[in-house]
Amino acid sequence: MDLVLRLKEFYLLEMFQLTLYQSQMDSIQNQYISHVYERIIELEKHHVDYFKSTLQEMGEDVPKISGGLFALAGHFMGETLDLTSAENRYKMGIAVENKAIEMNRVFIMEAWKHPDICKRLWHNMTDEEFHLLWFKDNLKHVTSLIQST
Repeated sequence: MDLVLRLKEFYLLEMFQLTLYQSQMDSIQNQYISHVYERIIELEKHHVDYFKSTLQEMGEDVPKISGGLFALAGHFMGETLDLTSAENRYKMGIAVENKAIEMNRVFIMEAWKHPDICKRLWHNMTDEEFHLLWFKDNLKHVTSLIQST
């Protein structure tokens, strides 16, 4: 395993999640859900900052991402795929969080000889699991509301 390559990959993953959730904020009108998204964004920002600082401490370059590229991806994911509806937004959140959890599990096993990195990966994975549970629970509520009408 190339540790630096994996750290860069996770930096990009977390940047994608951060950009995706930020792009969805404009369509959220419920105050509670808006606060939840603010918290999810805050946690994802911490994940991004960790990978960025770890790479910098190792003397490595942080992947350069054109702001326009990520803004475009966020716009595409947030609007083009009709993620303005709560049901679709939660389904996308579930898919993204499932992938992040899967990737964290693999990286934890690969980075076992780096206890500080593993500890942070465990913490990040726990955050992702909480996000996943929240998306699943809210999807269940939205789906039951749709079916009852």
